[in-house]
Parts: sequence; C-alpha cells; structure tokens
Amino acid sequence: MPAVQTRQKLKLGQFLAELRRRAGKGESDFKSVTGKSQAALSKIENGHLLPSALDLNRLLLLYGATDVEHEHAQELWDDASAPNTRIVHPSAYTKEARSYARQEREAVYVRAVESLVIPGLLQTPDYAVAVRMAAHRFANPSVDMEQALAARKSRQRRLDGPDALRLRALVDEAALRRVVGGPQVMRAQLLHLVDRGRQSNITIQAVPFGTGAYGTMSGGGATLLSFGDKGDPDALYLEYHGGGKWVDNKVQREQFAAYFDDMASGVALAPAETETLALRLAEDLKEP
Repeated sequence: MPAVQTRQKLKLGQFLAELRRRAGKGESDFKSVTGKSQAALSKIENGHLLPSALDLNRLLLLYGATDVEHEHAQELWDDASAPNTRIVHPSAYTKEARSYARQEREAVYVRAVESLVIPGLLQTPDYAVAVRMAAHRFANPSVDMEQALAARKSRQRRLDGPDALRLRALVDEAALRRVVGGPQVMRAQLLHLVDRGRQSNITIQAVPFGTGAYGTMSGGGATLLSFGDKGDPDALYLEYHGGGKWVDNKVQREQFAAYFDDMASGVALAPAETETLALRLAEDLKEP
C-alpha cells in the first residue's frame, strides 16, 4: 500500500525538517543513524511516512533537540500514529475525491452549501443511489454502486460517536422539494434530515426560495473543512459534475467563510424552521 500523507504526519515531518536544517545535518547523517535512504527522509519530512519510535529518538538526538522539543516531537508522533476512523473509498476514485475523503476524515468541523442535492454526509442509501443513477454519464464506470455506497457510509460514520464531526449544512429549498428516487425515497430522506438535525453536532438550515439569488446557487456544492489545530488553515473544496477541486487562494477561502456565516445568520431558515419545512414536505409525500 502506498504511503499516504496526513496532516498529523506532515506536522511532525515539518518539525523534524526544521530541527535538521538548524543542526546542519543532511542525507548522509540521516542514513547513518536510521540506515534508510534519502527517499525515506523526503517521505518523512513531507508527511507521507511516519518514522518508527526508535528512529524518531535517533533523529532527535542527531538534531540536538532540547527536552522541550523532544516532548513536542513525541506529542506530534503520538497524534500521527493514533488510529483514524477508516474511510473506505475505491482506488478508482479520482485523486481529488480521495484527497477530499482524507481531509474530511481529519476535519473537526464541516460547513457545506448545496443548491441542488442533499449533502452527501446526510444522504440515505436510496437517495444516493437515485442521484448516482441520474448522473450515470458523469460517474466513474470503474466504481460500482456497492463501492460508492460503502464509501459514503464510511464517511457518514464520523457523524456519530464521542468525537463526532460537527456539520453545518445550508441546503437550498429546491433540494428539499425535488422528489429524488420517487415519493417514498424522498420522504425517507426528509425524515432522515429531521433525525440528523436533532443531533447536537449537526445543524441543517434551508435556504428558502424567497431569498432570491445568492452566491453559490449557480454552481455545485462547496465545502469548507476546519481542523482541530488553530494553526491549520481551512480547506475549501468545490464539487462539480464528474469531479472537484481545492481552492488554494487564502483570500477566496476567507471570502467563502464570511459568505457562509452571512447566509447562515441572515438568510437561511433557523434549524427549527427547517425541521418544520422538512416535516411538512414529508407529510405531502405520504401515501394516501
């Protein structure tokens, strides 16, 4: 299995690289104490490879780390070696999709805006199947339905448990009213939203038709990920038919965060109003 970069490993790697440069040590020094190649050094410092506990101590001695630095490095190593919630995603997924799944796994807070569909973290399996079937021309033929559903389910597990992911979703009223998969599938989806919205870590707000035009209504979904360390910048991901991309521009990320807060506080319905709307729409879909 190829080494996978994580935020935690990258933090440790960057810290070790800083110590190495300060100590004036190079590749030959690294090899002399670990027996490993320059490629391993590069992978460690770029966050793709976690050094063993023994190698970590060897490197800290080589770099002349102080007691405080040694303690900090050990904390970083502990964080990087702690097991994460496993996110299953097919290897045939695009590089961007796999990257998003990893970043979402490490996030502590997700802010999502959707104008056309229910956010993936809140979709029922039947709703997800209907959406995927409707978009079959954009779907990756190498990923079958079972694989896609397994990937979605593994992501959704992060919404539960003692360290549950916080989610705030702004969903256009159109997504709530569009009958995806037939009346009963959509009714179950609406009731699922109500149940999820009652969790303390999840806030769902509908953007009503009366709002008129707003910033992201002409595009696909947009998701802003925030992480546990205040030193980590937010990550903004834009999704579109058949793919997605990260927004690297800091100003644009900050603009989106401000836009989201404005929408949540001044435009979208309150969570209780959203629940009332979802229940009313679900009642309208009830079989006679």
